[in-house]
Amino acid sequence: MGQRIRTALIAIPIALLLIKLGGLFFSLGTLLLAAVAYKEYRDMIHAAGYDLYGKAAFLGIVLLVAAASLVFLDSSLSHALLVPVTILFSLLIMLDGLFHHGEGQFLEKTALSTLSLLYIGLPFAHFIFLRSLGEGLLWTVMVGTWASDTFAYFGGRMWGKTPLAPTVSPKKTREGALCGFLGTLAVIYLIGHTYLGYQSVRVLILALLVGFFAPLGDLVESIMKRCCKIKDSGTFFPGHGGVLDRCDSLIFSIPIAYYFVEFFLF
Repeated sequence: MGQRIRTALIAIPIALLLIKLGGLFFSLGTLLLAAVAYKEYRDMIHAAGYDLYGKAAFLGIVLLVAAASLVFLDSSLSHALLVPVTILFSLLIMLDGLFHHGEGQFLEKTALSTLSLLYIGLPFAHFIFLRSLGEGLLWTVMVGTWASDTFAYFGGRMWGKTPLAPTVSPKKTREGALCGFLGTLAVIYLIGHTYLGYQSVRVLILALLVGFFAPLGDLVESIMKRCCKIKDSGTFFPGHGGVLDRCDSLIFSIPIAYYFVEFFLF
């Protein structure tokens, strides 16, 4: 517990500062997290007995985050680059596999390398996109997502009886998931409507989306770790686990929230 508190005392002020500053500073912080997340992902894949076409996959992730960072300078260019970069590096991964197919595992390595673009590169790029819409909106989604985890944990401990997904994460319960969902609704509605002043129905829809997708992100990472036979994705946050452990729910909730906010909230 002491290690968890010490890590939080260091990590939270840094996160507060980077989100407050936005722009280049926030982009560099996001790039660092994406790079560490890729390393954790690669280590997980190795633990499962597979490998990646790492150079193409990692460079693709870096360029996706870099393309997103241009949103603070030219929003239309930043968004326009996202699809071409994804397609280009998906093709480069396959070409890398073509030239190294003699090493074996062509299908596995190609699929898992491409997945890194979709699971790490694109979601972390959307962290930057959501920040570009406003500091308050990013905090709303982040705090709402953390509320999902927190309320689910304590609700599960107090009332949890019925397993939610026993073959994926045996300790999670339906009662805990319901508490997490309701907690997310309350937190996002309170921040989005009361403090940010957005229209109540739209904020409620945003809360419903985050409340639904955040726990799914947690379950996806759980099944990935179970397939790879590991407990934590890494140790980047001592006492808390790795970047993927801390961002698994955000990887799902932030892109979904961004597109809703972009097209419907404003």
